[in-house]
Amino acid sequence: MFSILIPTYNFDCSKLCQDLHKQALKIGEDFEILVYDDFSTKKFESNKELSNLSNVIYKELPRNYGRAAIRNLMAQEAKGTHLLFLDCDGEIASKNYLCLYHKFKDEADIICGGRIYPEKEKIKRKYYLHWIYGKKRESKCNRCNAKSFMTNNFLIKREVFETSKFDSTMLGYGHEDTAFGIDLKKKGFKFKIISNPVIHIGLYDADEFVSNTRNSIKNLVDIIYRNKNIEDFFDIKLVKVYFQLNKYKLRNLNILVYKLFRFLIEKNLKSRYPNLHLLDLYKLGYFSLLSKEKESKN
Repeated sequence: MFSILIPTYNFDCSKLCQDLHKQALKIGEDFEILVYDDFSTKKFESNKELSNLSNVIYKELPRNYGRAAIRNLMAQEAKGTHLLFLDCDGEIASKNYLCLYHKFKDEADIICGGRIYPEKEKIKRKYYLHWIYGKKRESKCNRCNAKSFMTNNFLIKREVFETSKFDSTMLGYGHEDTAFGIDLKKKGFKFKIISNPVIHIGLYDADEFVSNTRNSIKNLVDIIYRNKNIEDFFDIKLVKVYFQLNKYKLRNLNILVYKLFRFLIEKNLKSRYPNLHLLDLYKLGYFSLLSKEKESKN
């Protein structure tokens, strides 16, 4: 049995769910679709009406669980032997989307489908930073040799999920997928990447993107220092570069550059022509600063 799990927050995911429902009816296997609203401040009547569809459960949670805890809750309450996790702000790109997952479901413990982005002409200027980052960086995770793991679109066996689960202590945006993926890899579970992406339509404006980036870096530093082995995170380029920087005693110089140019870089990132190399410098500087502060407290 397939359980399709869609946590949602302040987003109309009705089309996504309806498209999945139509495909699921054609597979010939039992399925359920769970849509849990994580205490949204903005409600959508179209989301509530999803419960009128067969095998669809729509639930509004009494409090905000957060990105990690809500996924754990949904997996716990799901009935399927295979759990398909999807972000609410995706759009199905293929009529064979569920068929492909059904075809490959027993070839690995975790099957990752990837992410793509809309065409440029469909993007408003205020979302350009997120769009260009997604096109040039995140979409690379669709390749078969990709090391990154994203939770926006993946299928996992229930018994595998129950060995790890998401770290529910993590708050805000970012890297709950990193911790989850690394834990699964350390336990020796098999990953398979297939070309079965969803289109990421829920873009953040530049202010939100920068804020989310900062929060994700904070989460990443917390994860690493709880783990106590930075080498486990070398699949993440930011972490590997930081390790080399620190090895050659250049961390303080990098922090100084970050402090001097932070606001100028943010100005560029929020402009019409954001530079991703400056974003990399910004992330490395902030990661270095937080890492140094974390070390001084320990």
